[in-house]
Amino acid sequence: MANNDGLQMQPTEVSDAARQLDDLANRIDDLMATERSNLATTPAGRDEVSTHAATTLEAVSTSFGESIDQGIVELRQVAATLRAHTDSVMAAEEGFAV
Repeated sequence: MANNDGLQMQPTEVSDAARQLDDLANRIDDLMATERSNLATTPAGRDEVSTHAATTLEAVSTSFGESIDQGIVELRQVAATLRAHTDSVMAAEEGFAV
């Protein structure tokens, strides 16, 4: 356990948190892979209102998908950062073994 003026870290707990973040990213990714086609919109008719509404909903769907994809990337980056910092702390602690 790292201890620096009250700062404590349990590497196993941090690693578990990183794993949970990866699991969450995977669940979101799987859900979007399954449901993305349900977000597609086609016009109900050929009139201007139907076409415009479908175009707007399709743009919102695309933006939503891009935001979700970016969120998945960020969750995975946070998990990777947690793992890297935990590895660094563990390596530093090995040099201080009593």
